[in-house]
Amino acid sequence: MTAYLTGCWLKTAFPSRRTARRRARQIRGEGGPHFRTYRCHRCAAVHLAHKPGHATHLRTTYHGPINVLEHAA
Repeated sequence: MTAYLTGCWLKTAFPSRRTARRRARQIRGEGGPHFRTYRCHRCAAVHLAHKPGHATHLRTTYHGPINVLEHAA
C-alpha cells in the first residue's frame, strides 16, 4: 500500500486552509466534533483532523471504529 493510500485515501482535500476552517466551523455548528487543519506532506492539500481530546474513535477496524468511550475501560 502506498503512502498516499494510507494517509490521504477517503479524506477530503481542501484547496486552502481558509476553506478547511470554514468547513470545520460548519461541522462544529451542526453539533460535530472539533477539528484542526493541517497541510498534508503527501498530496499538498489541506485536511481536517480531530483536535487533541476531541476524537470520536481511535481507529477503524475490520468490524468498524473503536469508540473512545469503549476503549476507556
